[in-house]
Amino acid sequence: MERRYGYIFYLCGELVYLPKDVSIPITLKLRQYEVFTLVPVKELQNGVKFAPIGLIKMFNSGGAVKEFRYGPNENKNVTMKGRGCGQFSAYSLARPKLITVDPEEVEFSYEEESGSVIIDLRVPEKELYQ
Repeated sequence: MERRYGYIFYLCGELVYLPKDVSIPITLKLRQYEVFTLVPVKELQNGVKFAPIGLIKMFNSGGAVKEFRYGPNENKNVTMKGRGCGQFSAYSLARPKLITVDPEEVEFSYEEESGSVIIDLRVPEKELYQ
């Protein structure tokens, strides 16, 4: 059974962690719009909470995440397959030790306060990034 620990609410470049059963008030003016992204947060075997958000400059950011897996007890790796290029974001309660893309190690930024992890994905050489 999958347990939900809350959601990541992505709005205007900000990540907000919403615990389970908590709401956030939103008010839009006439003819004003905003794209909201809600992503369920999963707790990994090592206790870290994680949520892949996707390509944050795209209308459907989550559409870039094609597959998401995390390893069993000893293997604490998160593996994702995605498509597209641009700024990819995820939420992580802990700073990642390293991030690799096809299997090259890449630079990333991590904001401890929000849990935001951002990497720049270049144009893919293959159909999907891994």
